[in-house]
Amino acid sequence: MRILLADDHDLVREAISLLFQQYFDDCEVAEAGALEPALDLIDENNSFDLVLLDLRMPGMNGLEGLKRALEKVAPSTFVVLLSGAYRSEDVRNAIEAGAHGFIPKTLRGQALANAVQLVLAGEKYLPSSILNDLSDGTIGGGDGDGRLAGGFGSDGDFGRLTPREREVLALLSEGRPNKDIARHLDLREITVKYHLKNIYRKLNVSNRAQAVKMALEDMARTGSL
Repeated sequence: MRILLADDHDLVREAISLLFQQYFDDCEVAEAGALEPALDLIDENNSFDLVLLDLRMPGMNGLEGLKRALEKVAPSTFVVLLSGAYRSEDVRNAIEAGAHGFIPKTLRGQALANAVQLVLAGEKYLPSSILNDLSDGTIGGGDGDGRLAGGFGSDGDFGRLTPREREVLALLSEGRPNKDIARHLDLREITVKYHLKNIYRKLNVSNRAQAVKMALEDMARTGSL
C-alpha cells in the first residue's frame, strides 16, 4: 500500500508514518510538508492508494487544495483531509467537495488505523462530532427537525435507538475500540458490548462497519451532508 502524507508539522508526519508502518503490512509512506510538493509527488508517480492532506497546511487555501488534489489523483485513489481543529461545517464542505473522509489528528493509533481501513474499504469516514453537531450540538437531544441525538433521523430503524445507543454509534464512527468508548462514556466495557449488540440488532446489521455505513447513508438521505 502506498500512502502520501502531506502535513507541515514534521513531528506529526513522523508519528503518523510510523503508525501506518506499525498497523499496515508492506506500507510505503511518501511525505510532503505543503500542498505543492504533494502535488509534485502525485505528478511524478500517481500510484498512491491514499492521499492524506492537512487542512491547514500551506497551499491548501481552504478546500481549493483538496479540489486540486482530487483533479490530479487516479480514480482509484482515496483523498482524505486531516485536521487538529475543525468545525462541523468544515467536514460537511469537505465531503461535498469530494473528500473520501475527514480524520481528526486527535485519534489514537488503533482508531486512526481503523479510520483509514474504513476509507480503503470504500466508506466515507467522519468524526463522531459531526454526527453530534447535526443535532443540537450536543449528544442527548434533538433539534425539532426530525433529527435525534447523534444526528440520526427519527424515522425507521434509527428511531428505535436509545440516546445512549446513539452516543455509542457516534463514537463508533471514529473507529474507537470498545475500551475507548467505555472510557469516554464512563461505562464498563461489557456494557458497551451490550449496547453494540442492541445497535446491530435494531439496525439489522452484523458488524461495526455496516453500522457506520448505515449511519452515513441516513445522513446523506436526509440532506445533512
